[in-house]
Amino acid sequence: MTKPSRFTFTPTGQSPGVTDRPIRRRFAVDGRVRSGCLTCKARKKKCDGQLSSPDGRCRSCVRLGLVCEQRPLRRVATRPSRRKAGGEQEITNLQPSRDDSDSTSQATSSSTDNDDKVAQRTGTLVSSKPSIPVVSGSWDGIERVLLRYFLDHVAPLCSILQQDGSSFCSVLLPMAIVDPSLLHALFAYASFHFDATAPTVPVTPEARLNFENQVTRGVAEAITKNAVTETTVACALVISTAEVIRGDTSRWLLHLQGAGHLVNHLGSSRLLRTTDGAFLLRYFAYHDIMASLSTRRRTLMDGAYWAQDVNATVDSADSFTGLAHHVFRHLADICAFVADTSDLDSSSCSDRRSRDALRAEDMAQALRTQDLHLQVDPSDSYMAALIHHAESFRFAALFYLYRHLLRFCDAGAVYRLRMKDCVQQILQHVSQVPSNLFCEIGLLFPLVIAGIGSGDDVGTTQYIRNRLTYIETWTKFKHVGRARDLLQMLWDNGRTDWEVMLAELGWNLSFA
Repeated sequence: MTKPSRFTFTPTGQSPGVTDRPIRRRFAVDGRVRSGCLTCKARKKKCDGQLSSPDGRCRSCVRLGLVCEQRPLRRVATRPSRRKAGGEQEITNLQPSRDDSDSTSQATSSSTDNDDKVAQRTGTLVSSKPSIPVVSGSWDGIERVLLRYFLDHVAPLCSILQQDGSSFCSVLLPMAIVDPSLLHALFAYASFHFDATAPTVPVTPEARLNFENQVTRGVAEAITKNAVTETTVACALVISTAEVIRGDTSRWLLHLQGAGHLVNHLGSSRLLRTTDGAFLLRYFAYHDIMASLSTRRRTLMDGAYWAQDVNATVDSADSFTGLAHHVFRHLADICAFVADTSDLDSSSCSDRRSRDALRAEDMAQALRTQDLHLQVDPSDSYMAALIHHAESFRFAALFYLYRHLLRFCDAGAVYRLRMKDCVQQILQHVSQVPSNLFCEIGLLFPLVIAGIGSGDDVGTTQYIRNRLTYIETWTKFKHVGRARDLLQMLWDNGRTDWEVMLAELGWNLSFA
């Protein structure tokens, strides 16, 4: 009898005992967590994913007292149709791919051929409905559209110079590349103007709120960390200007005052050291002076701090003041005088009234005789229009000063005659500025002043109304419409006390 062998046959490629136990897969443990909140993921800890607390935090974050950051919800975008008929280019989805491990995504701009037509002036300077494709349901798509819209349509309107949008782009875009807060400020600026054109698919309130929150968060973080830079100033200025053209009557002034604090923190001497800083300083100074004229307060900073040399000759036009640099020096002084004497009336101390009246006469004489110190060709039609723009500001400022003197000076008849002459001079110079130039954008303050002083002249009021309506039509700047409405209410009620009317309405208007 043969003995059973101790060995059993096993198939080739298997070792003894393989079939005796189930196959178990081993998982590599490298500390990565692919689900749960972003806070636990950053700590490389397992998240229970149970958001049962009242504030929506997971149990781990509640236990450790941490901020439980969740992934933002994403909206599914509909796939655009693909067609090549009629010579049209194929529309492709330009959304960048998203990695689940990334909590944020950056918008990228893509250039396409022949997808925008050049805005043509057929009665208006900017087309009312720009031919820009709107990508709905995608943050990245909206941001691309708004950035292109800002470059093509908004930036040119930020200057009173013809085709000067490149100056804004050359300063703001490099800053926006390194600071997302400024980029979102440009998105917000463009979204306000974009909606004014009545697009087929407007920017959603959620998208605009997201832009504003990003700007607020970035500026607040810079202030908290004592890391205020030129870019921080630019954020505040852009948001303030965006609120102005939106027709806001309160928030724009708060943003401008915030920009003033940031400028004061950095100091004008520091900003003047760089080209971008000097540009932002002129940007702020212009809007600060225009706001001071309408709100009758002192400018946030005194003097001609925006200029390297106060008495320098003007050989080129500025994006904000044109050729009126030396006139704007006096505007700041007049604003300070009006604020300092706001408590004076006919019953005030005679000595103080006489003293302040002499001070005002000196200011008026200095403004009347101020030379523009120009080194430009006055025969050039474009430069001639800018000269008329500067002169209209000169006489508007004189009217503003004379009207204030009526509050406490005895020579009221003399000042009324001077005011009447100022209105005639303003209208004469404004009429010399063609309606097809960007220089017309800067005529809001002179037109408002002329409207205040000519309420009893039907022909003049009709001209001013039509001019303001035309400016609002092609710029889509809603604060121009607010100014026109203010004048209309004054004319309808036979009033000239525009400051009281603004107080009754609860409006803060910018004459920028």
